Amino acid sequence: MTIRHTRHMRPDSKYGSFIAYIFPFSLLEGTPWLQAWKTKENEDFIGIAKVIFPLTAVLYIAHYFLFDRPMGLEPLEDWLLFRLSMAAISLATFALYFTPLAHLSFYRTPAILTLLLICYSQAQVTVRYPEAPWLYCFLFVGIAALILRAPVLTSSIFAVTAMSLQWTALVETGVPVPTLVSAAFVTLVLILASRGGYVADLRYFLLNQQNTDSQRRNIELNIEFTDRIKSFIPGEIAKRLDFLLRSRDTTVLQAIDEVLRPRKKQIACIFSDIRGYTEASKNLDHFIGDLVLPNVKACTSAIDNNGGIPRKIGDLIFAYFDGNGPHLNLLQALRSAFQIAEINDSQNSGTSDGKKISRYILVSVGDAYVGNIGGFDSSVEITALGSPVNLLSRIDELTKEDKISAQLMSGDVVLSSAAYNMIFELGLRPSMKKLVLKDLGLSIRNFPDEQCIFVISPTESNRDHFSKFYHIAVESQEKAVDTRPNKVA
Repeated sequence: MTIRHTRHMRPDSKYGSFIAYIFPFSLLEGTPWLQAWKTKENEDFIGIAKVIFPLTAVLYIAHYFLFDRPMGLEPLEDWLLFRLSMAAISLATFALYFTPLAHLSFYRTPAILTLLLICYSQAQVTVRYPEAPWLYCFLFVGIAALILRAPVLTSSIFAVTAMSLQWTALVETGVPVPTLVSAAFVTLVLILASRGGYVADLRYFLLNQQNTDSQRRNIELNIEFTDRIKSFIPGEIAKRLDFLLRSRDTTVLQAIDEVLRPRKKQIACIFSDIRGYTEASKNLDHFIGDLVLPNVKACTSAIDNNGGIPRKIGDLIFAYFDGNGPHLNLLQALRSAFQIAEINDSQNSGTSDGKKISRYILVSVGDAYVGNIGGFDSSVEITALGSPVNLLSRIDELTKEDKISAQLMSGDVVLSSAAYNMIFELGLRPSMKKLVLKDLGLSIRNFPDEQCIFVISPTESNRDHFSKFYHIAVESQEKAVDTRPNKVA
């Protein structure tokens, strides 16, 4: 933000302060806020004019009935004509400020002319009615200068002009010239003092605009910073970051630290790599460029759309789900698994050269530490650590054994025992195959207690059964959240 105007506001520059006092608009030179100040001035003045001038008209008419008539001023008809004329001029000025003329650059001119006329007429009243205090003339000038809300120079010129118009009449009343000079001087000094606040108002406006501009720029930078961060983090993490920024008074960095803080949770996770990737990847342009990259992108999108937090390492797709209760986390993982299988099937059916992507999708559940396991530099690592993650890695090794791979097809969803038990608890009954590892002479490395794995083929029947069950479970979860007390909107 450019603030060239600060050179006009040096507190140690007496010359600069004097210039600002006489020419306050100099404070706004080089800033984008001059027009904003003029607009504010215009609106404030019009608001006052719409109150002062009808009130003036009422006072003129009331003065006739409450003073002129009871005091028996003669000729009464002339006094009535005078009061009505001044009231009419005041009302005409009032009406003018409802027209487009009120927003032109000379919007003060009608008020200045009317107020000059009022000041002049008050001096004539003093001539016609000698009992009227001559000091009222100077009082009228002071009040009129305040009504104009103009800078010091404009207010001074108005005051001098008004008192010049009054001078002949006041001299005619017999007031000594030295007394009039003294009264005029005091009036002018008071006006200068009172309108000195104009500069203070303008300085306050300027500081307020600077603060507003700084806040706006900070907000824009925060938004830009947040958007850049979102482009490097999973969609589910980005949603949590947005929620935290909206619901709490926190900085972006504080929100990121809170969202990514490692914590222990019950998760569901999936693990899937491409079979035969090493050999097939020798054809870099076709296999990786045309098949693997679109496949990984589509599979990652499926995980993102289901509330998962993906992590990609080459062809390997790993993701964990920790945003809800353990059962719904598992359902989201299974939904992602079925969609990944469908993406693979659809992509493979579109190839004509025999090159296909073969995946199994492995699913497990359990306790793990999730979040940014590294630091906030190049070591940032949003992932999950724990038994269910290690188990999937070991099951993946197992699927490469001939006795297991012979019973699997691309797109099959392979469940750990804990994931199967949780499905059974939910009442979900897909068609599945149980593989007893002991019967095959196999075991899962580092997990001797894992005796079985369970295989769900992504058939249309299984997908339909799961889809219906999933939507019912989600609706039940949403209703439970809606009826929860002290729910955050």
